[in-house]
Amino acid sequence: MITEKEIYEKYPKIFGDKDKPMTETCMCWGLEIPQSWLPIIDELCDAMTSCGYVQYCTEVKGGINFPQVVAEQVKQKYNGLRFYYRLEYEQENIPDSVVNEHHKYIDGMIAYAESRVYRLEKGI
Repeated sequence: MITEKEIYEKYPKIFGDKDKPMTETCMCWGLEIPQSWLPIIDELCDAMTSCGYVQYCTEVKGGINFPQVVAEQVKQKYNGLRFYYRLEYEQENIPDSVVNEHHKYIDGMIAYAESRVYRLEKGI
């Protein structure tokens, strides 16, 4: 089974804030989840790092690189998974419509991970 440390090493860009002080991030507390959820977090982070496509739109010359997902807090709440994040773009002035699409894409991945945790906890 994968460990929290291995997840940090495997996904340093997603968990880059883990060593920052608590005045800057909630990731200073680490992954506040049961050990049994770590394989699901591993799969989620793998999916988040594998979606690096370039999106073309008329507002941005050359297209928009998929943003970096950065975890702000990962915890258990009411026996469910909560994965809070932000998106960091290489370019500036990304249209809101594109940012919203990227959030929906990542939110879908998180929703799937949440359902996996739910099924794990219920023994389904």
